[in-house]
Amino acid sequence: MTADWLKKFFSRENTDLKERIFSKSPFSHDETKKIWEKYFRFTPLKLQLPLKKYGLDKKKVLDVGSAWGEFLIHFGEGSKGVEINDKEVSFSRAIGLNVDQYNVEDEWREAPKSFDAVWFSNVLEHIVAPHAVLRNFHKALKDGGLLFIRVPTIPSNIFYIFLNKIFLGFLGYRAEQHINAFTRQTLEFTIDRAGFEIIESNIFVPPIKWLNSLINPFLKDAASFITTIARKKDFTYSSKRPLTHNPKWI
Repeated sequence: MTADWLKKFFSRENTDLKERIFSKSPFSHDETKKIWEKYFRFTPLKLQLPLKKYGLDKKKVLDVGSAWGEFLIHFGEGSKGVEINDKEVSFSRAIGLNVDQYNVEDEWREAPKSFDAVWFSNVLEHIVAPHAVLRNFHKALKDGGLLFIRVPTIPSNIFYIFLNKIFLGFLGYRAEQHINAFTRQTLEFTIDRAGFEIIESNIFVPPIKWLNSLINPFLKDAASFITTIARKKDFTYSSKRPLTHNPKWI
């Protein structure tokens, strides 16, 4: 199983989505084609299981670090993205998405308890202070709201690392722009300590429910990426770590 085989496996296209992207894109056809191929073409299959299992297509979702809008475009009515990159914001708005432009680590703009779910995809590995950002977006969730975090992960042993390099040709967590790295266990710990109850960690591949259920227990610690889903719960810091120990910007 090679990277080319995986691309072929995920090669089915959503023609309505493709037409929307190409007809509304503010960029040239060639540049739009590159954006489509890299970010949008395979996203419906990547999202298929979590979308159905958790009904994200019917929920009001805040997409943090929404990039080109490749996930946001599939979420329910009232959903919104947050992105700092000028070009990605311009593209997202052109294709009809609601995106605010600001740095989530600099300021906080979201109304409390206003979203059913918060979605982070390939964001937490870039964040200077993951705990502080998670605490902020904890506030944006309605009571019992869901948190989805997808990050590249460190496979749990050297054999799994070797397999990922052989079959995929890369280790995502080692990208030079990443300043944090997680295993499944450290990701779950980080999420838990920010005020969330872990529901599951899943690779959501392949996009076939029964097959995913069969292989996920064996592969979730071997894969080079993971999605962890958690539910908002009441949160207070331990008495052994008083609030006075937090920096003022948390």
